Amino acid sequence: MAEIKTKLFQKNFTTSPRRISPAILSLCQEINADAEPVVVPVKPDTGAIPSECFYNVTERIKRDGGSMVYGWTIWEWSRVFIEAEHHAVWEKDGELLDITPKENRERKIVFLPDPNADYDFEGNRRRINVKRSLGRFASVDKWIAATDAFQQAVEDNSVGRLAHFDPMVMQAHQQAMMDAWAEVVLDLAYETKPRDRCICASGLEFRKCCSKLIRIQT
Repeated sequence: MAEIKTKLFQKNFTTSPRRISPAILSLCQEINADAEPVVVPVKPDTGAIPSECFYNVTERIKRDGGSMVYGWTIWEWSRVFIEAEHHAVWEKDGELLDITPKENRERKIVFLPDPNADYDFEGNRRRINVKRSLGRFASVDKWIAATDAFQQAVEDNSVGRLAHFDPMVMQAHQQAMMDAWAEVVLDLAYETKPRDRCICASGLEFRKCCSKLIRIQT
């Protein structure tokens, strides 16, 4: 038996990779074999909106010129999965800069340029994130399937930038994601020692962080 305290669901687990691993290189080759991932500094524009990179870059170009570079931000949940998120950065004089605020206040991202990954400004359609398990836990596949199903449902039920959902359908998707995510967290907790880096993105020791929010009864 195990118990996960509600506070754990509010924490961040995915962040910018500390290194470009073979798994990340493999994912990038799968998406765009003609480019290599690069590290791009993050310096959010004043007034830039989180998760609205395409509009943020458009506004920056209006003010300062330059161009939009389409591609994918690579995220990682250590020992769990890697993910490519449709993204755009600003380029001027050959320099790339990510001007969109980040949830974890990352100062740099791993970015894969992809000129074919343009954005549908007319329909405001987002591309589904590309996720790959790191192969350590079987539970990760179930969680990825649940999150993919939810993201696809959002796009299928969106008109412009607004999603119109049956509340019961939304609740079912959220419950499926939460249940699958909890399995992943417990698998991680079982394999994490007290002094190991925490399972979330805090960088603290497990015993000083998420361990206090998980009770495992043996």
